[in-house]
Amino acid sequence: MNFGTIAFGQRFEVTPIQMITMVSTIANGGVYIKPRVVKAIIDSRTKDVQEIQPVTKERVISEETSKNVLSMMESVVADGTGRNAGVVGYRIGGKTGTSEDGVNTGKYVTSFIGVAPISDPSVAILITLYNPTGEGGHQGGGVAAPIGSQLFREILPYLETVKDNENVEILNEVEVPNIIGKTIKEASQILKDLKLEISVNNEVEGMDNENTIITNQTPKQGVKVNEASKIYVDY
Repeated sequence: MNFGTIAFGQRFEVTPIQMITMVSTIANGGVYIKPRVVKAIIDSRTKDVQEIQPVTKERVISEETSKNVLSMMESVVADGTGRNAGVVGYRIGGKTGTSEDGVNTGKYVTSFIGVAPISDPSVAILITLYNPTGEGGHQGGGVAAPIGSQLFREILPYLETVKDNENVEILNEVEVPNIIGKTIKEASQILKDLKLEISVNNEVEGMDNENTIITNQTPKQGVKVNEASKIYVDY
């Protein structure tokens, strides 16, 4: 059974520290650096500082592969499911995740993992939400990616990270409309007028967009997103 489900990304078991270490390795050009929980230990009495030095291990992927993966991660945020993780002026890379928590439970584990800035990576983050039930739905791009944006927006200036582009156009926020009950064609036009995009889950070739009715949407009505964000729909 595992062989059949691995093909579409299920049945993988990984811990958060393994996930963030994997992305950090990619950001480090393919060289594995052993994770550490603390940077230093300070004696409360003597104030002596014991630095916990990073331990560099072997190269696990080539530098070329690392650059290619970072480029793909950047495209996820620039023009994919992770668009809501973007930060004006910085090149952000990431990947969203949406997985079922068990079989036929109706529960989900939603995530976003990201690295910034792509030009010289210095920060990697992982957001994992267990069974989110808010208005944003349960898709990684709808509820986890925006948290990534908020974190990067605070962390990068704090680290005095130089912006990649000071002249990036600022995207306006848009309130997501209710498109449940609309046809895909109708919803596409409504979203287009608001400078949003539609993404149909499990879309099939030759689908009748004029008569196919939308039954669910992520994010939900009323949630504010950036212009050019994708709204995911089921039918």
